[in-house]
Amino acid sequence: MSNGIRAGNGSVWKSRWLSGVLVAADAVGFAACWLGAWLLREALGETLGPINSIDPYVQVFPLIVVAGLANSAVFGLYLHRRRLSSLNQPSVIMRAGYHWLLYIVVVAFFFKELDLGRSVIVMAGLAGLVYLYISRTALRWLKSRAIARGRGTVRCAIVGEGPLAEEVVKSLSAHPEVGFSLVGIIRHGEPETVATPTSQRILGTTAEINEILEREGIEEVFLAVAHLESADQLSLLNVADHPGISIHVVSNIFDVITDRAQMDEIATFPVITLRDGHLSLHQQALKAVLDYTCGILGAAVWLLFFHWWIALAIRRDSPGPVFFKQTRIGLDGKPFQCWKYRTMRTDAAAYAVAPTSESDPRVTRFGQWLRKTSLDELPQLVNVLRGEMSMVGPRPEMPFLVEKYAPWERRRLDVKPGVTGLWQVIGRKNLPLHLNMQYDLYYIKNQTFLLDLEILFRTIPAVLKGRGAF
Repeated sequence: MSNGIRAGNGSVWKSRWLSGVLVAADAVGFAACWLGAWLLREALGETLGPINSIDPYVQVFPLIVVAGLANSAVFGLYLHRRRLSSLNQPSVIMRAGYHWLLYIVVVAFFFKELDLGRSVIVMAGLAGLVYLYISRTALRWLKSRAIARGRGTVRCAIVGEGPLAEEVVKSLSAHPEVGFSLVGIIRHGEPETVATPTSQRILGTTAEINEILEREGIEEVFLAVAHLESADQLSLLNVADHPGISIHVVSNIFDVITDRAQMDEIATFPVITLRDGHLSLHQQALKAVLDYTCGILGAAVWLLFFHWWIALAIRRDSPGPVFFKQTRIGLDGKPFQCWKYRTMRTDAAAYAVAPTSESDPRVTRFGQWLRKTSLDELPQLVNVLRGEMSMVGPRPEMPFLVEKYAPWERRRLDVKPGVTGLWQVIGRKNLPLHLNMQYDLYYIKNQTFLLDLEILFRTIPAVLKGRGAF
């Protein structure tokens, strides 16, 4: 490439050098986990009993480390082109850690004569999981810091115009932390036919796309064209054949965005098959256990340490009841009474639009703090224990809004509403309504027990930051 841009900052995080550093760090990390587990078990000898010498553990040490490195590679932990949300990273790490533990068990099985201790195997597996989480979290933090300083960003362009292209522009602008530097728009079609996002530089048209990509040093392309003829589709998708260029096809049918989609072939043509997004029976059982465990423990902590002083503060701040009950729509469209702490004045309309700023006059002074910290939602643990809500799920919606749902929007009612959800950890209440709907539908199509755990863990820092809560 003549101007050399493609070899600049955008390629830092996908370089072989970084992968090499990660592989070396993982080799040291896995070795420390394996030998450290023996040292810990040996130190606990007085409590758990004696253990054999370190010699057999040193003998299988190379196999253990190689298994860890190969496992990390299989789960994509050495890839750096993923600049989308890191939401599923912990679930990937959990699966990687689990499989590394299985590999250690396999090694122990084939080397029975070495008599490798089960306690060492389990501790090494847990240590490996912790190591992977800490190392990849630190890497993500370093990348975010670099991106905030303008380093490590990827030059990208949007092919398209109209509302779909505008959505991509807004999403990239709202999330600079993912590392995309938007260079401009490549138009498709006649200039007079469809409006183009006015805030963006027009790079040209698809007729000259190869020249544009070369001239501007574009590394990734977002294809955001709602309707394309087959010949145009093939022409644009051939852009992916250019060295160093990735292409992302953006769909406005966000209901089908799911990792449960699989490629298939019928007769002689390829198809995308969308599998059922419902949880399997064992996943449903795990989710139920999670709900009731969190509900019981959370309710115990809430009632013992939070309820009484919150109730007293509400009464002192403004006259009226401590609790606020409102009819919401739950699973399969069934109404239920949703419990919350009262945060508004008693003369506020019950089903009015929710506050969108901290200066809303309907919200009491103490109510502002409750909403900021999300402590006003603690009474919803009662709804969880009654089986009306889940710990994780879509927002519980008001009846008059559900009545206006289009048929595709009623997918939100296929699962129980949640105390927290994707809307909580990603944008909270500063997201437009249509984006909240998209996140809810994405959750429904991709729900897993591990995703629920990840959302629960990420709710804590989201609440502590108070971002987007009014």
